[in-house]
Amino acid sequence: MTAASAGVERTSFRGPHGPVEAVQVRPPSAGRSPAPAVLILHEGLGLTAHTVELARRFAQEGYLAFAPNLYSHDAVHRTFTEAEVARGVGLLRAPDRDEVVARLPADEQERLKAVFAWFSDRDTSTYLPDARAAAAHLAGRFDVRPGGIAAVGFSLGGGLVGQLAVAGVELAAGAVFYGQAPPLDQVTSVRFPLQVHYAEEDPAITPKARAVQEAFRAAGRELISFVYPGTRHGFFNETRPAYHADAAQLSWRRTREFFAERIGGGVVAQPRPLALAGESVRAAG
Repeated sequence: MTAASAGVERTSFRGPHGPVEAVQVRPPSAGRSPAPAVLILHEGLGLTAHTVELARRFAQEGYLAFAPNLYSHDAVHRTFTEAEVARGVGLLRAPDRDEVVARLPADEQERLKAVFAWFSDRDTSTYLPDARAAAAHLAGRFDVRPGGIAAVGFSLGGGLVGQLAVAGVELAAGAVFYGQAPPLDQVTSVRFPLQVHYAEEDPAITPKARAVQEAFRAAGRELISFVYPGTRHGFFNETRPAYHADAAQLSWRRTREFFAERIGGGVVAQPRPLALAGESVRAAG
């Protein structure tokens, strides 16, 4: 077993459309008493090595980390390597995409075009039901502390955390990294506090931040949001060109402290004023 895979368990649970693959990492204290849990919802790249490493990091903080594969029912996704998906998704919205692709060997061009087509035509209808099933799976486990489940999601997964919130799913907290906002007319259904991390240069997501903040404030729901200057969509993922080390470290600390306040864990949160509904902060990078 390699250092990267140490402690990582491959598992599955029952979703409404059939078995859903997942990875989990137990905390060092596993078996002594039920632990708080973190549900990790991956970005559009899939359940990558980056996501697995993030699960290991959460486990070291004292959580049972659980990351479902939202592409478990996607046969086309299985035909690509992790590197091909990362390369294709990274080029999807690049202004010079066609020029870059045209300079590649013919076989690489075809593989990239296949990734583009897959990403545009994915069947997204199973993602939210599987995310809900993952939350229910954790809630029913004897080794998970009752009322001690938080969720964190990135891009695709971040949007799903927001959808879980407006769907009234009973979680203790949710952290959203550059995810699409949920329907704002459903914010009154939110049952758990959210912490949202925005990239400053993210035209599809961040311009909606003010409307999200105002909707949460009007509904009396707790929202704490941060905008990280000089960052782009995907800044948390060290394998992506948009990675921003300072913002990733700062947002990681804030997420850890937020979860420690809400469900416990290995870090001691720094005291801070009580959050106002719809509070928004412009983060130093």
